[in-house]
Amino acid sequence: MRRLLVWLCALAVVATPTAAHASAKVLIRAMAFNLCGVMCSKGSMAPASYTLKQIKRRSIDVAALQEVCYSQYRYITDRLPRGYSAAFTATKSLHHCDKPDKRYGIAIIVRGSMIGSKHVRVLPSGRRSVGMYARVKGRKLFAASVHNATSVALGNEQDLASLYEWLLTRNGPVLSAGDYNAFPYQPGVARLKTFFTDADEADNEITFNPYGGRKIDYIFTSPHFAGATGDTLYTSASDHRLYLGAAWL
Repeated sequence: MRRLLVWLCALAVVATPTAAHASAKVLIRAMAFNLCGVMCSKGSMAPASYTLKQIKRRSIDVAALQEVCYSQYRYITDRLPRGYSAAFTATKSLHHCDKPDKRYGIAIIVRGSMIGSKHVRVLPSGRRSVGMYARVKGRKLFAASVHNATSVALGNEQDLASLYEWLLTRNGPVLSAGDYNAFPYQPGVARLKTFFTDADEADNEITFNPYGGRKIDYIFTSPHFAGATGDTLYTSASDHRLYLGAAWL
């Protein structure tokens, strides 16, 4: 009987996760990229091919894409390995996108399983944000792709306020990325930073090439994440740079 009790106690020690194991974090790699899928490439598959290569090569867990034809979106998702989930929402119809489907919009792609259906936020300017709850590397999170109005005059600040409200009410960890079309000094960005952390917290990175280079793209993470880092990579595939970020969850 004594030997049986000793054996059962030993088994319990092995079967029970240690505190270190239970609190182990995983690195979530994110990417924000405005493909400029019509204005720069007239609907060709060149930016889609580039995006696909970057997602696979860099083991991206969350990819937020903007200005992408539905045909370009399908080019990417049809060639990803098994295990990815994706959602697309249209913002307009453009004749340069492949017929008969001329939809043009934004997408969110995660390396994991979607939980439920996609979530779409219609912003005051008429722009969209698309997101999903997903399980990525064993962690449940909400991931969203953003594309706001292009200027304050067209309602950018109202879009920022709407996004802040929407993202703040999501359950659990949140990762929101994309073309916010907003400068770091704007009030709406400052409001977002009261709760969320940008991967480029020092605002040193250029994400948009024209006008001498500006920062208008962001990768925001909620306080559930830690150690966020960010960097940009120039590419001739778009007028935006590839914005890469990572954080522990």
